[in-house]
Amino acid sequence: MSRKPITEKLIRKVELKLDGKVWPLVVTHNVLIECEELTGLNLIAGDVNLRRPSAKLVRALLYVVLRRPGAKYTLEQVGDLINPENIVMVQEGLLTAWAASMPAPDDTERPTTAAA
Repeated sequence: MSRKPITEKLIRKVELKLDGKVWPLVVTHNVLIECEELTGLNLIAGDVNLRRPSAKLVRALLYVVLRRPGAKYTLEQVGDLINPENIVMVQEGLLTAWAASMPAPDDTERPTTAAA
């Protein structure tokens, strides 16, 4: 029995029905890193348009988040799961999962500057 990382236990899961199954989507820092490795895009620095993401980004992010709960799809198979009928739902699910991984504004620790 494998143990889930603490981040996956703490982050609210977003459910997405795809290929006849409901998948829990969780975006962690490691998910973003894996997605960056697949796409070459810097996801944290704002190099991507999250409101209108590229097809490459949607496919890569969906591929990585589906692998976390055990999906065995290839990258190409995940691309085949995305179609004109579900693309908006997939994009909204991924964006909602990404937003759910962010701390609430009150929870963020802001760096302090030391007096010189």
